[in-house]
Amino acid sequence: MCGIVSLCYGQDNPRLGFEGGELLKRLEYRGYDSTGGGFVAEDRSINLLKAVGAPSRVVPDLGIDRASGQRFIGQVRWATYGAVTQENCQPHQMACRLPFLGAHNGNISNTDALKTFLADAGHTVVSDNDGEMITHLTEHYYAQGLADAAVLTEVQAAATASGIDVPDTALLLIEGARRADAQADGSYAAAFCDPASPGVVAVKSGSSLYAGIGSDGFGEFVVVSSDLTSVLSKTQLLIPFTEGQGVWFTENRYVVFNLAGPLTLSVPAPKRSRLGVHDTALRPEFEYYMDQEISSVPENLDAVARYYLADASDALAPVVTDQPDAVASVIAAVQQLGDATDEASLLAASQALADAPVLASVAHNPTAAPLVSDERALLADATRVLPGAAASFALADRLLVAAKRHDVVANRDRLVADLKSTYDKGGRIFLVASGTSYHAALVGAYFFNGLAGISVIACNPGMFRSMYLGSLTPRDTLVGITQSGETKDLVDIYLDAAAQQPAIRRVTLVNNENSRIPQELSDYYLPLLCGPEIAVAATKSFVSQLAVLYVLACAFTHTDAQIAPRVSTAKRLVSDTLTQCSAALDAAAERLFQEPSMHLLGTSLIGIAREGALKIREVVLNHAEGYDAAEFKHGPNTILGKNTIFSIDDLGALLDAYEAGRPSARFTGGRQTLTERPELLEGLFSNYPLLFVCPPDARDQRITISQIHTHKIRGANVLLLAESDAALTAAVEGRPAGVDDYWAQCIDLPPSGDPNLFVFSASVALQRLAFRMSELKMQALDALGVRDHGVHPDAPKNVSKSITVD
Repeated sequence: MCGIVSLCYGQDNPRLGFEGGELLKRLEYRGYDSTGGGFVAEDRSINLLKAVGAPSRVVPDLGIDRASGQRFIGQVRWATYGAVTQENCQPHQMACRLPFLGAHNGNISNTDALKTFLADAGHTVVSDNDGEMITHLTEHYYAQGLADAAVLTEVQAAATASGIDVPDTALLLIEGARRADAQADGSYAAAFCDPASPGVVAVKSGSSLYAGIGSDGFGEFVVVSSDLTSVLSKTQLLIPFTEGQGVWFTENRYVVFNLAGPLTLSVPAPKRSRLGVHDTALRPEFEYYMDQEISSVPENLDAVARYYLADASDALAPVVTDQPDAVASVIAAVQQLGDATDEASLLAASQALADAPVLASVAHNPTAAPLVSDERALLADATRVLPGAAASFALADRLLVAAKRHDVVANRDRLVADLKSTYDKGGRIFLVASGTSYHAALVGAYFFNGLAGISVIACNPGMFRSMYLGSLTPRDTLVGITQSGETKDLVDIYLDAAAQQPAIRRVTLVNNENSRIPQELSDYYLPLLCGPEIAVAATKSFVSQLAVLYVLACAFTHTDAQIAPRVSTAKRLVSDTLTQCSAALDAAAERLFQEPSMHLLGTSLIGIAREGALKIREVVLNHAEGYDAAEFKHGPNTILGKNTIFSIDDLGALLDAYEAGRPSARFTGGRQTLTERPELLEGLFSNYPLLFVCPPDARDQRITISQIHTHKIRGANVLLLAESDAALTAAVEGRPAGVDDYWAQCIDLPPSGDPNLFVFSASVALQRLAFRMSELKMQALDALGVRDHGVHPDAPKNVSKSITVD
């Protein structure tokens, strides 16, 4: 949902624009209705470059990547307040009270009231954009502070009490941002700069924001971004600050302050990131993150098995349970690696970890194994500076895995027990989620029904609020599913449910473990463990959600030893699907990418059908809907036969046909031509594509066969995703009598014989299909010279990775 970046050096840097442009490109996945960068030079001049469009186009077109300066504030926009126009692009530059520059990410919900307030106060407001309002508002209160000695005295007293020396103008800018935040309603992050005052102020008020400190060939710098991966592209040393705080920074100094309450200042020590840039980099064999992330699903299933299933053969499990203090000492020693800010302190911390007594007391293979724990980046740093202790660090990695597995399994068992108790006491179990996560919830309900024998209610936040919120009881359990942990719709449901029934249990399945929902709004949580996901369209996170839900459902009736081979089979099915079905999926994509509309029909698998359709809508920008297969005949089947859905190819065919048979008389218009030559329009009607997803279940196969026969005689082309079955194949391939243009394809997924495990292969097959359709359509539109078409596998138009606004 938009994104901001800021970068500060000690002097004018000729490559500041290049660095800033690269940061903006890393934010493209967050939305790209417009892109902008503001540069402040040592001579206090401002150079603002911004335009409608994506960073990948705007940055080179405007020369952002060729600009220089000392300080930089940039923004990519996913439009909410204000149309997609030049005026509403960010950053915003103004001089109502003094020269000022700012940008925001998020949503200021009282924008209209603020616009009136600012206009009445004499500000010149030129856009409808909420980013301009928060920037004007900060400028307003900053200027008030500059003119009011009492304000300066107040903030100087706070600085003195904190024992921190900050320039007066920086203190007043901090206070201006605090007062603006008090008047603004919404969730946002922002960065502001007065060219006449050193540094930049950035605030985190309900939206993601990260900061890091480092140095490069042009000197020391501080970088701030809405996206952690862009910070990690510059430095591994992160500045700790949290929700409801802000940071003032120059190239080598920073001060953290609170937004609400009396002003307090602090300088927390930087922390070394637990993630390395390699965790977020695009590997050479891939051109797009979406492709890379789909391909990483098997290793993510390994992570689910590693942490969710107890390993009876792990010799470190008794250490975790019997020597908690020793394990805690290793965890603390690893954290000291994160506190190391230079090579000398890193070496000392690495030696301290290598000398941990518990590591010496456990027999282990002296050969260092691959690092897989959450702290693998820190341990890799330790191995780099102290290679002789590589085996000890590998052992520490295994111990961290064992410790986390202990906690995850405990919470897994806790949730299973809570769900059993809820069900036994007559309470209701709600799986609440938005978008892709909602589709995972629908599949989760399928798992719980078939594997655990209990019913759960899957709903999105709007459904929950309108149909269930008013009838909640203390016996009910709310399980939220979210990739980001900051989805605004779900945040509101957690707050509403707690207000309605304070005793209701709230649990979360989440990828970002340090986000608001798991840390502040949940009784406890379970991690998805799939690592950062860069492409906007969720792929690996969706399958990880399915895997965790599958393990939970299995845990009702199966032991870990029984579940482990099932998860291993799921991994094999995914791997085999990506290798064995690739050519067939590519062929289907070639056939379908220019179809303007299609329906995906899941027999018993409405969640998979809807998610497959969402992927096509998101990255191909073709209309697609997901339905229960049997439900399609109750109305949606009217799309079959003659319809007026025409693609670019269809219109091209119409023009070609007109030119070929054009009469010699003067052209009188398309409508007249169609009236005179109705055969032209008749030639545009074609079969409508239906994609069936059928699990290996006898009843579902019978229903699917019936639906295929019902619809292909009415004008449907059929694509089938299923495990090989002769009756299904015959139903698909049999050409309806009198229909010469019927097209059909069967994609045989790897055999499992298990409807629940089939979900995993079907999911990645549909993801791969959508990815290839997106690639092909993007290439076709680019070849036609269509600008701003918005088709892109990683960053399609109008959508955002994390929706943090209403």
